[in-house]
Amino acid sequence: MEQLSSFVLASILLTLTPGPDLLMVIAKSLEKGVTTALYFIAGLMTGLCAHTLLLILGWPQLIGERPAIVMGLKLMGGVYFSYLGIISIYQYFTAPVKMSFEYNASSNHYRHGVLMNLLNPKVSLFFWLFFPGFLFSESWTLSAQYTVLGSLFLLQAAMIFSLVAIFSVQFKDFFSRFRLGLISGLLWIILGIYLVLT
Repeated sequence: MEQLSSFVLASILLTLTPGPDLLMVIAKSLEKGVTTALYFIAGLMTGLCAHTLLLILGWPQLIGERPAIVMGLKLMGGVYFSYLGIISIYQYFTAPVKMSFEYNASSNHYRHGVLMNLLNPKVSLFFWLFFPGFLFSESWTLSAQYTVLGSLFLLQAAMIFSLVAIFSVQFKDFFSRFRLGLISGLLWIILGIYLVLT
């Protein structure tokens, strides 16, 4: 039980650490509203489910031993994220409209969240390095323990990201003066470059 408590605390601290996922949740909430941000978060959580399954199947260890696979996935992710950024910036300059926070729950945002996680091999590698330090039972199988740890990580991440989205939109009047469409596009491009270079 102590191991699980330590795992949850460490996971919360990691989730709250400013990173690409958290920044994109804030950007989606400010630019499109809470509903769209929640679709994006649901996509991120789907990606985390996939990474947990890959951990159970041993995939992170496999790709960790094959740098070419890691680099290929990073390049795919970098190109995709940069593409999203360029499209966002293009739309901003070709259709400059006043910032609005209307209901916008396109399935595209869910897909962006899924792909943002799946195309980042560092998430799988992180799970592979992080989870074994919190194994909590000698009688449970590794698969069962990874399933529990993955579920706990997913639950806390979903709760924190959702609260961040809800909290962020409270500042929409303040941020409405900023060019959030442009900023969102730049964030995608920075994320793509970061993924390739790290």
